[in-house]
Amino acid sequence: MPPKRRTKSTLSTQQTLAFGPRNKVTKPTAPPPASKKKLKPSPLSQESDSQTLSTTSAAVTLEEDETDDADALRRKRSNDEEVQKKPSMLPKSPGGRLSIREVKSAAAPARSEVEERAARLSDAELKRYWRAQEEERTAKRVHQEGLSMNEKILRHFDLSSQYGPCIGIARMKRWKRAHGLDLNPPIQVLAVLLREQQQQASGPHNSSSGKDVDRAYLDDLLSARVGVD
Repeated sequence: MPPKRRTKSTLSTQQTLAFGPRNKVTKPTAPPPASKKKLKPSPLSQESDSQTLSTTSAAVTLEEDETDDADALRRKRSNDEEVQKKPSMLPKSPGGRLSIREVKSAAAPARSEVEERAARLSDAELKRYWRAQEEERTAKRVHQEGLSMNEKILRHFDLSSQYGPCIGIARMKRWKRAHGLDLNPPIQVLAVLLREQQQQASGPHNSSSGKDVDRAYLDDLLSARVGVD
C-alpha cells in the first residue's frame, strides 16, 4: 500500500470588515452633471416682453407720424404763401367778381397760327369764297334758299369727300385732321367754325343754324329716328 502523505493544516487568517457607525466606508462620488436643456421662459415674461416691444414700436410710429404731419403742414403753409404772393392772372370785373365770359376767355387754350389767320378773315372774304364755289357749278343749288351763307359753307365741307368721311367725327376735328395730312382744307371753313363756336359759347341759340355747329348735317340725318304710323 502506498504511504499516506500528511498535510499540514495551515490556519488561514482572513481579515474581516468591521461594520459600524465609525467604520463606514464611502466611495467618492462625482457631482451630478448640469442639465443641458434650456429653461423655457414663462408665459408671463413673454407677454411682458411683447408688450414692451409693442409699446416701443407704437411710440416710434407715433413720432414718425407727427413728424410727417408737421412737414406736410409746413409745406402747405409755404404753398399758400406763394399763391398769395403771386398776382392773379384772371381779369376782374369792377365789383371784384369774375363773370362767366371772363372765366371762359381766361380758361380758353391759346389759338394756333392758322386759327389766328382764320379769325382775321372778314365777311367780304367769306362771301368771295362762296361766290367762287357757286360759279363752279353748272346748276343752281336747290333746297337751300332758307340757309345762311355759313351753313351753306359748312354743308359743302361735309360733302367734300377728299377730306375724309364726315360721319361720326366733329367738323373741327375733321378740318384739323385734313390740315395735318396736308390736304389743304379751306381756311374759310375754319373761320366759319370759329365764329359759330364763339356765338354758341355766348348762348345756345345765337348760332346761325341753331344746332350743334360741330356736327355734320348728314350725321344728323343718319342718326335721326323717324316714327312711322
